[in-house]
Amino acid sequence: MRYIFVGYVVAEVAAFWAMTALLGFGWAFLITLLATGVGYAMLGRRARNLGTDVRKAMRQEIAPGKPLTDSALFGVAALLTVLPGVVSTVVGLLLMTRPARTALRPVVAATAARRATRMTEQLTVVDLGGGPAGGRGFGFGHHDYIDGSVDADIVDTTVRNPDGSVYVDIPQLPRAARD
Repeated sequence: MRYIFVGYVVAEVAAFWAMTALLGFGWAFLITLLATGVGYAMLGRRARNLGTDVRKAMRQEIAPGKPLTDSALFGVAALLTVLPGVVSTVVGLLLMTRPARTALRPVVAATAARRATRMTEQLTVVDLGGGPAGGRGFGFGHHDYIDGSVDADIVDTTVRNPDGSVYVDIPQLPRAARD
């Protein structure tokens, strides 16, 4: 993480120094301010478009994969755009373009899947007694059994058709939306 910050500072200082040497301090400062302004404007526009995509995914009009990966890329682009400097703003603006998002979607999805797998491997579920859940005791304390009684008056509540067959209601799942 430290190397990323040092690389960012070195790149921004080198870019500003090069603009100052070529154009003068006033123009370099003005270009930096204009790049920041353009970055904020594009950030607002992309946020509105992303919000529309997320709402469509929530209504199941489109598949959720594209808005999820675009949200992650938007977060990185927003961070880069907000950071001062021309280099970070240009990289943030490039991340907001459609070709960059299309090219980086598989990378973001693979990274998220890898991190989720790593997190679930490190996850330990504990029972009410503080020990690992599962095994004997069904997660409640450290007993070999659960103390209790069974009521013998069980009533059959199965819905049956007039001919005696069992009625099974299987709800239909919504159709998956395609990208």
